[in-house]
Amino acid sequence: MRSLLALAVLLPAAALAQDRVVVAGCPVPGAESGCLVLRAADGTLYDLAGARQRPPLNGRGIRITGTRSQRFSYCQQGEPLAEVTWEATGTLCPGR
Repeated sequence: MRSLLALAVLLPAAALAQDRVVVAGCPVPGAESGCLVLRAADGTLYDLAGARQRPPLNGRGIRITGTRSQRFSYCQQGEPLAEVTWEATGTLCPGR
């Protein structure tokens, strides 16, 4: 019984860890007015509408941490994330 209880406690934590995203890239304007996405090095786009604070479009790279989300976004571009936080990496984005 204890092992079943332990498993029940660990499974949600493991599922949450899989939904966590940590990736670096460059914030760029989205296709829709007012939208912002992060372009990762592999070309993947992440919707930053769920960011607590909007990162600046200053040609500098950032690292984001967020949780995969199934929410609808007006931006309709990139993988939607919730609870997004970011920090500057000090790198320059391509084209800068």
